[in-house]
Amino acid sequence: MAQVNQKMCAADQPGRGYSADTAKRCVLLGALFLGCLLLATGCPSFEDGYSGTYREVDFAPNQDEVIAVDFFRFGTDARAIVRYYRRTASSAIDSPFLAQNQTRCAWTKADQFDEDALRFSLPIPPSARRPQANVIGAFDKDAVMIARVVEDGQQEVPRELKLALVSTRPNANCVAIEDFFVRAVFDEQESNTLAIARYELRYPVLAIMWVGVEPVQRDGAVLFVAFNRPEPTVRLDAGRNFSSEINGLQGSLALLIPQPSDRILVRSGNTRYALAHFVVIDDREAEGRFSWDINEEPIVATALQRGRREDVPEDIESNGWGKAVLFVEGKLSELDDNLQLRLDGLEQSDDNAHFYIVDVFFYNDEVALVRLPQRPQPNKTVQRRVPIQLTETYLDRREVLLPRLFPYNY
Repeated sequence: MAQVNQKMCAADQPGRGYSADTAKRCVLLGALFLGCLLLATGCPSFEDGYSGTYREVDFAPNQDEVIAVDFFRFGTDARAIVRYYRRTASSAIDSPFLAQNQTRCAWTKADQFDEDALRFSLPIPPSARRPQANVIGAFDKDAVMIARVVEDGQQEVPRELKLALVSTRPNANCVAIEDFFVRAVFDEQESNTLAIARYELRYPVLAIMWVGVEPVQRDGAVLFVAFNRPEPTVRLDAGRNFSSEINGLQGSLALLIPQPSDRILVRSGNTRYALAHFVVIDDREAEGRFSWDINEEPIVATALQRGRREDVPEDIESNGWGKAVLFVEGKLSELDDNLQLRLDGLEQSDDNAHFYIVDVFFYNDEVALVRLPQRPQPNKTVQRRVPIQLTETYLDRREVLLPRLFPYNY
Protein backbone atom coordinates (compact mmCIF):
# COMPACT_ATOMS: atom_id res chain seq x y z
CA MET A 1 0.00 0.00 0.00
CA ALA A 2 2.90 2.37 0.74
CA GLN A 3 4.20 2.01 -2.81
CA VAL A 4 0.77 2.52 -4.36
CA ASN A 5 0.12 5.68 -2.34
CA GLN A 6 3.60 7.06 -3.03
CA LYS A 7 3.27 6.59 -6.79
CA MET A 8 -0.19 8.12 -7.00
CA CYS A 9 0.81 11.20 -5.04
CA ALA A 10 4.06 11.65 -6.96
CA ALA A 11 2.09 11.67 -10.21
CA ASP A 12 -0.58 14.04 -8.98
CA GLN A 13 1.35 16.97 -7.55
CA PRO A 14 0.14 20.46 -8.52
CA GLY A 15 2.55 22.21 -10.86
CA ARG A 16 3.57 18.93 -12.46
CA GLY A 17 0.74 18.59 -14.95
CA TYR A 18 -2.16 17.76 -12.64
CA SER A 19 -4.85 19.69 -10.82
CA ALA A 20 -5.12 20.66 -7.16
CA ASP A 21 -8.08 18.27 -6.78
CA THR A 22 -5.74 15.34 -7.22
CA ALA A 23 -3.46 16.82 -4.56
CA LYS A 24 -6.38 16.81 -2.13
CA ARG A 25 -6.87 13.14 -2.96
CA CYS A 26 -3.23 12.56 -2.05
CA VAL A 27 -3.79 14.13 1.36
CA LEU A 28 -6.72 11.80 1.95
CA LEU A 29 -4.73 8.82 0.70
CA GLY A 30 -1.82 9.77 2.93
CA ALA A 31 -4.09 10.03 5.96
CA LEU A 32 -5.69 6.68 5.12
CA PHE A 33 -2.27 5.08 4.64
CA LEU A 34 -1.03 6.49 7.94
CA GLY A 35 -4.11 5.19 9.67
CA CYS A 36 -3.58 1.74 8.18
CA LEU A 37 0.00 1.75 9.46
CA LEU A 38 -1.17 2.63 12.93
CA LEU A 39 -3.64 -0.24 12.94
CA ALA A 40 -1.14 -2.66 11.44
CA THR A 41 1.46 -1.87 14.09
CA GLY A 42 -0.94 -2.07 17.00
CA CYS A 43 -1.04 1.69 17.62
CA PRO A 44 -4.74 2.64 17.77
CA SER A 45 -4.14 6.40 17.53
CA PHE A 46 -1.59 9.21 17.60
CA GLU A 47 -2.04 9.39 21.36
CA ASP A 48 0.39 6.50 21.78
CA GLY A 49 4.14 6.40 21.36
CA TYR A 50 5.33 10.02 21.60
CA SER A 51 3.11 11.39 18.81
CA GLY A 52 1.97 14.95 19.42
CA THR A 53 2.70 18.66 19.00
CA TYR A 54 5.91 19.91 20.62
CA ARG A 55 6.82 23.59 21.01
CA GLU A 56 10.17 25.16 21.72
CA VAL A 57 10.65 26.34 25.31
CA ASP A 58 13.45 28.18 27.14
CA PHE A 59 14.31 30.28 24.08
CA ALA A 60 16.34 33.47 24.38
CA PRO A 61 14.48 36.78 24.91
CA ASN A 62 16.01 38.29 21.74
CA GLN A 63 15.45 35.18 19.60
CA ASP A 64 13.55 36.20 16.44
CA GLU A 65 12.35 32.73 15.41
CA VAL A 66 10.97 29.73 17.30
CA ILE A 67 10.13 26.23 16.18
CA ALA A 68 7.37 23.69 16.74
CA VAL A 69 7.33 20.05 15.67
CA ASP A 70 4.30 17.89 14.97
CA PHE A 71 5.61 14.36 15.52
CA PHE A 72 3.92 11.29 14.07
CA ARG A 73 5.06 7.89 15.28
CA PHE A 74 3.74 4.70 13.74
CA GLY A 75 5.43 1.54 14.99
CA THR A 76 9.14 1.58 14.24
CA ASP A 77 8.82 4.57 11.91
CA ALA A 78 8.22 8.27 12.41
CA ARG A 79 7.56 11.42 10.42
CA ALA A 80 7.23 15.08 11.38
CA ILE A 81 6.21 18.58 10.36
CA VAL A 82 8.63 21.37 11.32
CA ARG A 83 6.97 24.77 11.76
CA TYR A 84 8.78 28.11 11.96
CA TYR A 85 7.26 31.09 13.77
CA ARG A 86 8.34 34.73 13.66
CA ARG A 87 8.61 36.42 17.05
CA THR A 88 7.07 39.88 17.06
CA ALA A 89 6.93 42.63 19.67
CA SER A 90 3.53 41.37 20.83
CA SER A 91 4.75 37.77 21.08
CA ALA A 92 7.18 38.85 23.80
CA ILE A 93 4.05 38.94 25.97
CA ASP A 94 1.70 36.58 24.14
CA SER A 95 2.56 33.17 22.70
CA PRO A 96 4.56 33.36 19.45
CA PHE A 97 2.92 30.12 18.27
CA LEU A 98 -0.01 31.81 16.55
CA ALA A 99 -1.15 30.97 13.03
CA GLN A 100 -0.44 34.50 11.79
CA ASN A 101 3.16 34.23 13.03
CA GLN A 102 3.94 31.00 11.12
CA THR A 103 6.31 31.75 8.26
CA ARG A 104 6.64 28.27 6.79
CA CYS A 105 6.25 24.57 7.46
CA ALA A 106 7.93 21.51 6.00
CA TRP A 107 7.17 17.78 6.06
CA THR A 108 10.03 15.41 6.73
CA LYS A 109 10.29 12.05 5.08
CA ALA A 110 9.42 8.97 7.10
CA ASP A 111 12.35 7.15 8.70
CA GLN A 112 13.13 4.74 11.51
CA PHE A 113 12.34 5.50 15.14
CA ASP A 114 14.69 3.84 17.64
CA GLU A 115 12.27 2.56 20.28
CA ASP A 116 15.07 1.60 22.69
CA ALA A 117 17.04 4.87 22.63
CA LEU A 118 13.98 6.97 21.68
CA ARG A 119 16.04 8.58 18.90
CA PHE A 120 15.18 9.70 15.37
CA SER A 121 16.74 11.36 12.33
CA LEU A 122 14.18 12.63 9.81
CA PRO A 123 15.27 14.19 6.48
CA ILE A 124 13.59 17.33 5.09
CA PRO A 125 13.79 17.31 1.26
CA PRO A 126 15.61 20.24 -0.38
CA SER A 127 13.84 23.09 -2.16
CA ALA A 128 14.92 25.90 -4.50
CA ARG A 129 15.61 28.14 -1.49
CA ARG A 130 16.93 25.69 1.07
CA PRO A 131 19.26 22.69 1.06
CA GLN A 132 18.29 19.32 2.45
CA ALA A 133 18.11 19.26 6.23
CA ASN A 134 17.72 16.67 8.97
CA VAL A 135 15.74 16.83 12.18
CA ILE A 136 17.92 14.89 14.61
CA GLY A 137 16.68 14.33 18.14
CA ALA A 138 15.55 12.14 21.00
CA PHE A 139 13.14 12.12 23.94
CA ASP A 140 14.37 12.40 27.52
CA LYS A 141 12.92 10.62 30.55
CA ASP A 142 10.27 13.34 30.89
CA ALA A 143 9.18 12.92 27.25
CA VAL A 144 10.68 16.30 26.33
CA MET A 145 12.02 16.42 22.76
CA ILE A 146 15.65 17.50 22.43
CA ALA A 147 16.47 18.16 18.77
CA ARG A 148 18.51 20.07 16.21
CA VAL A 149 17.65 21.03 12.61
CA VAL A 150 20.85 20.51 10.63
CA GLU A 151 21.14 21.77 7.02
CA ASP A 152 23.53 20.14 4.56
CA GLY A 153 26.78 22.11 4.37
CA GLN A 154 26.02 24.11 7.51
CA GLN A 155 29.25 25.30 9.11
CA GLU A 156 28.12 26.47 12.54
CA VAL A 157 26.56 24.11 15.06
CA PRO A 158 22.76 24.65 15.03
CA ARG A 159 21.16 25.56 18.32
CA GLU A 160 19.78 22.77 20.48
CA LEU A 161 16.00 22.87 20.70
CA LYS A 162 14.10 21.88 23.81
CA LEU A 163 10.50 21.19 22.87
CA ALA A 164 7.71 20.38 25.29
CA LEU A 165 4.55 18.43 24.51
CA VAL A 166 1.48 20.68 24.25
CA SER A 167 -0.95 18.27 22.59
CA THR A 168 -1.07 14.52 22.11
CA ARG A 169 -2.75 15.07 18.75
CA PRO A 170 -0.25 16.31 16.11
CA ASN A 171 -1.55 18.78 13.55
CA ALA A 172 -1.28 17.28 10.06
CA ASN A 173 -2.17 20.53 8.30
CA CYS A 174 0.84 21.77 6.34
CA VAL A 175 0.01 23.00 2.86
CA ALA A 176 3.31 23.90 1.24
CA ILE A 177 3.33 25.26 -2.30
CA GLU A 178 5.93 23.28 -4.20
CA ASP A 179 8.71 24.76 -6.29
CA PHE A 180 7.71 25.28 -9.92
CA PHE A 181 9.77 23.60 -12.64
CA VAL A 182 10.45 25.45 -15.91
CA ARG A 183 13.00 25.16 -18.69
CA ALA A 184 14.59 28.30 -20.13
CA VAL A 185 15.42 27.72 -23.81
CA PHE A 186 18.12 29.81 -25.49
CA ASP A 187 18.24 28.10 -28.90
CA GLU A 188 14.60 28.27 -29.97
CA GLN A 189 15.75 30.30 -32.99
CA GLU A 190 18.74 29.57 -35.22
CA SER A 191 20.76 32.49 -33.90
CA ASN A 192 20.78 33.99 -30.41
CA THR A 193 23.70 36.38 -30.56
CA LEU A 194 24.58 40.06 -30.22
CA ALA A 195 26.95 42.01 -32.46
CA ILE A 196 30.18 42.49 -30.48
CA ALA A 197 30.48 46.01 -31.91
CA ARG A 198 27.17 46.82 -30.19
CA TYR A 199 27.74 44.98 -26.89
CA GLU A 200 30.10 42.26 -25.67
CA LEU A 201 28.65 39.85 -23.13
CA ARG A 202 30.62 39.39 -19.89
CA TYR A 203 29.05 37.08 -17.28
CA PRO A 204 25.34 36.57 -18.06
CA VAL A 205 22.95 35.62 -15.26
CA LEU A 206 19.46 34.17 -15.76
CA ALA A 207 16.97 35.82 -13.39
CA ILE A 208 13.30 35.44 -12.58
CA MET A 209 12.43 39.12 -12.31
CA TRP A 210 9.40 39.76 -10.08
CA VAL A 211 7.94 43.12 -11.05
CA GLY A 212 5.10 45.10 -9.53
CA VAL A 213 4.12 48.18 -7.61
CA GLU A 214 3.72 48.77 -3.89
CA PRO A 215 1.76 51.53 -2.13
CA VAL A 216 3.80 54.22 -0.36
CA GLN A 217 2.46 57.07 1.79
CA ARG A 218 3.85 60.48 0.79
CA ASP A 219 2.51 63.84 1.96
CA GLY A 220 -0.82 62.32 2.91
CA ALA A 221 -1.28 60.65 -0.48
CA VAL A 222 -0.83 57.03 -1.58
CA LEU A 223 1.65 56.57 -4.43
CA PHE A 224 2.45 53.33 -6.23
CA VAL A 225 6.20 52.75 -6.49
CA ALA A 226 7.66 50.17 -8.86
CA PHE A 227 9.82 47.31 -7.60
CA ASN A 228 12.07 44.83 -9.46
CA ARG A 229 13.33 41.83 -7.52
CA PRO A 230 15.43 39.16 -9.27
CA GLU A 231 15.04 35.83 -7.45
CA PRO A 232 16.16 33.20 -8.04
CA THR A 233 19.23 33.87 -10.20
CA VAL A 234 21.51 31.38 -11.95
CA ARG A 235 24.86 32.08 -13.61
CA LEU A 236 25.05 30.78 -17.18
CA ASP A 237 28.05 28.51 -17.57
CA ALA A 238 30.56 29.32 -20.30
CA GLY A 239 30.57 26.60 -22.92
CA ARG A 240 27.16 25.29 -21.90
CA ASN A 241 24.67 28.16 -22.02
CA PHE A 242 27.02 31.03 -22.86
CA SER A 243 29.54 31.23 -25.68
CA SER A 244 32.01 34.12 -25.78
CA GLU A 245 33.14 32.98 -29.23
CA ILE A 246 29.78 33.78 -30.82
CA ASN A 247 28.84 36.37 -28.16
CA GLY A 248 25.59 34.55 -27.60
CA LEU A 249 23.45 32.13 -25.61
CA GLN A 250 22.79 28.48 -26.37
CA GLY A 251 21.15 25.28 -25.09
CA SER A 252 18.61 25.24 -22.29
CA LEU A 253 18.54 25.32 -18.51
CA ALA A 254 16.13 23.71 -16.01
CA LEU A 255 15.11 25.95 -13.14
CA LEU A 256 13.06 25.63 -9.96
CA ILE A 257 11.07 28.71 -8.95
CA PRO A 258 10.08 28.90 -5.27
CA GLN A 259 7.02 30.64 -3.93
CA PRO A 260 7.74 34.40 -3.95
CA SER A 261 8.39 36.05 -0.61
CA ASP A 262 5.99 38.37 1.22
CA ARG A 263 7.88 41.46 0.02
CA ILE A 264 6.96 40.54 -3.57
CA LEU A 265 3.30 39.53 -3.21
CA VAL A 266 0.64 42.14 -4.00
CA ARG A 267 -2.82 42.11 -2.38
CA SER A 268 -5.81 41.64 -4.71
CA GLY A 269 -9.27 40.65 -3.53
CA ASN A 270 -9.01 37.84 -0.98
CA THR A 271 -5.54 36.67 -2.00
CA ARG A 272 -2.14 37.89 -3.23
CA TYR A 273 -0.36 37.57 -6.56
CA ALA A 274 2.91 38.35 -8.35
CA LEU A 275 4.15 38.49 -11.93
CA ALA A 276 7.69 37.63 -13.06
CA HIS A 277 9.61 37.92 -16.32
CA PHE A 278 12.43 35.73 -17.59
CA VAL A 279 15.48 37.92 -18.15
CA VAL A 280 19.22 37.58 -18.58
CA ILE A 281 21.35 40.26 -16.90
CA ASP A 282 25.00 40.76 -17.78
CA ASP A 283 26.95 40.79 -14.52
CA ARG A 284 30.27 42.60 -14.05
CA GLU A 285 31.58 39.85 -11.76
CA ALA A 286 32.42 36.28 -12.72
CA GLU A 287 31.48 34.71 -9.40
CA GLY A 288 29.94 35.32 -6.00
CA ARG A 289 26.39 36.16 -5.05
CA PHE A 290 24.63 38.20 -7.72
CA SER A 291 23.54 41.69 -6.68
CA TRP A 292 22.03 43.76 -9.46
CA ASP A 293 23.46 47.19 -10.28
CA ILE A 294 20.87 48.59 -12.69
CA ASN A 295 23.18 51.36 -13.93
CA GLU A 296 26.08 49.07 -14.82
CA GLU A 297 24.50 45.68 -15.55
CA PRO A 298 21.95 45.76 -18.38
CA ILE A 299 19.22 43.30 -19.26
CA VAL A 300 20.46 41.55 -22.41
CA ALA A 301 17.75 38.94 -23.03
CA THR A 302 14.05 38.44 -22.25
CA ALA A 303 11.06 36.29 -23.14
CA LEU A 304 9.29 39.43 -24.45
CA GLN A 305 8.90 40.73 -28.00
CA ARG A 306 7.74 43.97 -29.55
CA GLY A 307 4.79 43.99 -31.91
CA ARG A 308 1.15 42.98 -31.89
CA ARG A 309 0.02 39.37 -32.23
CA GLU A 310 -2.90 38.60 -34.51
CA ASP A 311 -4.83 36.75 -31.79
CA VAL A 312 -5.03 39.75 -29.44
CA PRO A 313 -8.65 40.94 -28.97
CA GLU A 314 -9.36 44.12 -30.93
CA ASP A 315 -10.31 46.11 -27.82
CA ILE A 316 -6.91 45.42 -26.18
CA GLU A 317 -4.24 48.03 -26.84
CA SER A 318 -0.92 46.20 -27.20
CA ASN A 319 2.53 46.83 -28.64
CA GLY A 320 4.31 43.81 -27.15
CA TRP A 321 3.83 40.26 -25.93
CA GLY A 322 5.72 37.34 -24.42
CA LYS A 323 5.91 34.64 -21.77
CA ALA A 324 5.86 35.29 -18.01
CA VAL A 325 5.14 33.56 -14.70
CA LEU A 326 1.99 34.39 -12.77
CA PHE A 327 1.83 33.30 -9.13
CA VAL A 328 -1.42 33.37 -7.12
CA GLU A 329 -1.16 32.51 -3.43
CA GLY A 330 -4.77 31.38 -3.18
CA LYS A 331 -7.17 30.76 -6.07
CA LEU A 332 -7.62 32.68 -9.30
CA SER A 333 -11.28 33.15 -8.38
CA GLU A 334 -10.22 34.96 -5.20
CA LEU A 335 -8.51 37.77 -7.11
CA ASP A 336 -10.22 41.16 -7.36
CA ASP A 337 -13.01 41.16 -9.96
CA ASN A 338 -11.34 43.94 -11.95
CA LEU A 339 -8.09 42.00 -12.11
CA GLN A 340 -9.97 38.88 -13.21
CA LEU A 341 -11.28 40.88 -16.18
CA ARG A 342 -7.69 41.02 -17.46
CA LEU A 343 -7.31 37.21 -17.28
CA ASP A 344 -8.16 35.45 -20.53
CA GLY A 345 -9.11 31.76 -20.26
CA LEU A 346 -10.09 31.92 -16.59
CA GLU A 347 -12.85 29.31 -16.90
CA GLN A 348 -10.59 26.82 -18.70
CA SER A 349 -7.61 27.18 -16.33
CA ASP A 350 -6.84 25.38 -13.07
CA ASP A 351 -8.23 27.65 -10.36
CA ASN A 352 -5.79 26.44 -7.68
CA ALA A 353 -2.50 25.69 -9.47
CA HIS A 354 -0.67 28.71 -7.90
CA PHE A 355 1.99 28.89 -10.65
CA TYR A 356 1.11 29.55 -14.30
CA ILE A 357 3.21 30.04 -17.45
CA VAL A 358 1.19 32.76 -19.18
CA ASP A 359 1.16 34.84 -22.32
CA VAL A 360 1.21 38.55 -21.48
CA PHE A 361 0.09 41.27 -23.87
CA PHE A 362 1.27 44.71 -22.85
CA TYR A 363 1.28 48.35 -23.88
CA ASN A 364 4.58 49.99 -22.93
CA ASP A 365 5.06 49.09 -19.22
CA GLU A 366 1.52 47.94 -18.45
CA VAL A 367 0.14 44.42 -18.92
CA ALA A 368 -3.26 44.76 -20.57
CA LEU A 369 -4.15 41.06 -20.84
CA VAL A 370 -2.90 37.79 -19.35
CA ARG A 371 -3.72 34.58 -21.24
CA LEU A 372 -3.87 31.64 -18.84
CA PRO A 373 -2.99 28.06 -19.82
CA GLN A 374 -5.74 25.48 -20.03
CA ARG A 375 -5.98 23.06 -17.11
CA PRO A 376 -3.82 19.96 -17.67
CA GLN A 377 -5.40 17.08 -19.57
CA PRO A 378 -4.67 13.35 -19.06
CA ASN A 379 -1.98 11.95 -21.38
CA LYS A 380 -1.14 15.44 -22.64
CA THR A 381 2.24 17.05 -22.04
CA VAL A 382 2.28 20.28 -20.05
CA GLN A 383 4.52 22.85 -21.74
CA ARG A 384 7.06 24.42 -19.41
CA ARG A 385 9.51 25.67 -22.07
CA VAL A 386 10.16 29.42 -22.20
CA PRO A 387 12.16 30.79 -25.17
CA ILE A 388 14.56 33.60 -24.20
CA GLN A 389 16.10 35.81 -26.88
CA LEU A 390 18.95 38.32 -26.75
CA THR A 391 17.83 41.91 -27.35
CA GLU A 392 19.28 45.41 -27.58
CA THR A 393 16.11 46.98 -26.18
CA TYR A 394 17.40 47.50 -22.65
CA LEU A 395 21.12 48.06 -23.23
CA ASP A 396 21.03 51.82 -22.71
CA ARG A 397 18.28 51.92 -20.09
CA ARG A 398 18.92 53.24 -16.61
CA GLU A 399 15.45 52.26 -15.41
CA VAL A 400 13.49 49.04 -15.71
CA LEU A 401 10.43 49.31 -17.92
CA LEU A 402 9.37 45.67 -17.87
CA PRO A 403 5.56 45.44 -18.13
CA ARG A 404 3.66 45.09 -14.85
CA LEU A 405 0.26 43.73 -13.90
CA PHE A 406 -1.07 46.61 -11.84
CA PRO A 407 -3.40 45.78 -8.93
CA TYR A 408 -5.57 48.87 -9.13
CA ASN A 409 -8.59 49.24 -11.37
CA TYR A 410 -8.70 50.82 -14.79
